[in-house]
Amino acid sequence: MNVNNVFRKLIYRSRSFKKVIFVYTKTIIVDRLTYYKTRIASLEVQLSNQKRIYRNYSLTRLLLFLAIVLSFYFFWGQIILIPVFIVSFGLFLWIVGKSVDAKLKRDKLDLLVQFNKNEIDVIQGDWSKNDDGSVFVNGAHAYATDIDLFGPKSIYQLINRTTSNAGKLALSALFLKGDKHPQINEACISVLEENIEWCQDFALESKGRNKEEKERVKSLVELEHLEVYWTKSKSIMKWIIPVIAFTNVMLYSFSLINGFVFTLLLIGPLSIIMRDLKMSNFLSSELSLQAGRVQTMIAQLHLLEKLKSTDETFNKEINEITSGSTNVLESLKTLNLINKRFEFRMNILVGFVLNYFLAWDFQLQLQLKNWLEKNRTHLEEWESNMGKIECWISGAIFKYNNPDSVFNQPKEVSSIELVGLGHPFVSVNKRVTNDFQLSEQSSFLIITGPNMAGKSTYLRSVGLAIVLANAGFPIIAKKVSIPKMKLYTSMRTSDDLNIESSYFFAELKRLRFIMDAIEKGEKVFIVLDEILKGTNSKDKAIGSAKFLEKLQRLGAKGIIATHDLSLCELADKSDKYENWYFDSTISGNEISFDYKINRGICQNMNASFLLKKMELVD
Repeated sequence: MNVNNVFRKLIYRSRSFKKVIFVYTKTIIVDRLTYYKTRIASLEVQLSNQKRIYRNYSLTRLLLFLAIVLSFYFFWGQIILIPVFIVSFGLFLWIVGKSVDAKLKRDKLDLLVQFNKNEIDVIQGDWSKNDDGSVFVNGAHAYATDIDLFGPKSIYQLINRTTSNAGKLALSALFLKGDKHPQINEACISVLEENIEWCQDFALESKGRNKEEKERVKSLVELEHLEVYWTKSKSIMKWIIPVIAFTNVMLYSFSLINGFVFTLLLIGPLSIIMRDLKMSNFLSSELSLQAGRVQTMIAQLHLLEKLKSTDETFNKEINEITSGSTNVLESLKTLNLINKRFEFRMNILVGFVLNYFLAWDFQLQLQLKNWLEKNRTHLEEWESNMGKIECWISGAIFKYNNPDSVFNQPKEVSSIELVGLGHPFVSVNKRVTNDFQLSEQSSFLIITGPNMAGKSTYLRSVGLAIVLANAGFPIIAKKVSIPKMKLYTSMRTSDDLNIESSYFFAELKRLRFIMDAIEKGEKVFIVLDEILKGTNSKDKAIGSAKFLEKLQRLGAKGIIATHDLSLCELADKSDKYENWYFDSTISGNEISFDYKINRGICQNMNASFLLKKMELVD
């Protein structure tokens, strides 16, 4: 028997009200898809032209190289060789620079095309190409595992458009801890949502420049621990060596010294620099690892200068990022210049000349030392700020792709209100929305309903709404009002064979973890899905009821899904509890779900029907 075919028949069948609900959302899908498809078509035209430009530069570069070679062949021994060589070589260097710029622009356009194609895939339900944040998975976290925060098909993977390590860390921290000032994120996301093309340009600066470096480029923060060994003797020699060099050449050119003395005065200064060659090479290597990151941040800061907004909150944040305690752009330009100067010395002939006449290595060591002393303490802040912008871009693209989403608008009271709440993993044309309301006086919603009716999805929708509200990110709903509170969940507890922990004991530890937070005085919201599954029905019913009663006495709020209808009796004893349910409709040999929540207690269960449908019972 084909199990998949059976479940396809069991899964929800559309009803007339669903068609009405999704008239608007289907229009949204078409609108967003049309935008991305139009942008892809435009970018592909630009990409085709840019490929042609790059080929032309490459061909011209080759021809100029051949011209230089041929000029030596035809004009060797003639005075005309000098101006021909100078002009040809100058043009060659200019074309090389233009070719590099053309290649960079070509690669960026190619990445932009792929970026927009990926957004189409995301809207259509496939966001597997985004980084899923698996490195941040932590089973001991208050809610991360239960609500699919990280990993394949996670909320992090859905929203994530970060490109740097700083951005990935910042986004994970927002989802794990929230933000002290979520309203700032909301304001900045709203501004950037109106500048989607700018967001794409900013995000892809990193991928375009670091396309071939991949994991080699990490973070400027690594330079915090870079030390330049500097002595007084170097301070003296960086002046003395150039004086000796120029004097030596002048004296020899006027035949005031012989070749032996000239050689001594040549080898002596260079030997002093050669003794420090290992240090210079090490510094050059460390800087080269960060070259792509530095150039990326410079380009991104230039983009920030071009972005204009009338939003005061956004402008204040950007001003603090670009100015703050230091001028970030000018500091990074200086570092980039130092790195390029280090690259000059990698050519043996050029390095020989520069070190002899200018004590080049010593000059660069001192420049880098001074730069680090001035900026070392700011590197982490700079990276963090750029990561923050990447988080805003991630939120802005998520908001743009989901224009039916809203930001949290908390009230002064502790009541919670979610209107038209949907789960972001469900595509718009299949999404069924529900409301969630918990008054200031109420403590817990008790949710009952048959299997596959939507209880767990509803619980995760509520949990995600709290996480996104704390982070200042948009929520799939028509209206959201959630006070500042921490989320705790117990939905996917598993036993641990390594420490001989039973399923029931593992669940008890999880509930103790939640209770500890409440007893510390934290304001929490708790999501529970069929707790105490590891014990018998009677113990489970008594234990669950007493646990909920204690949570209520301690002032906690939350929601619990259960198949145990005896828990619903709590609402008869106290108005702190409310009963809600999901239902299914069995008609003959078929079952359907509307995934809509209703007030009251579910009276229809479908376990027996499903067992029979799967031919597991007679």
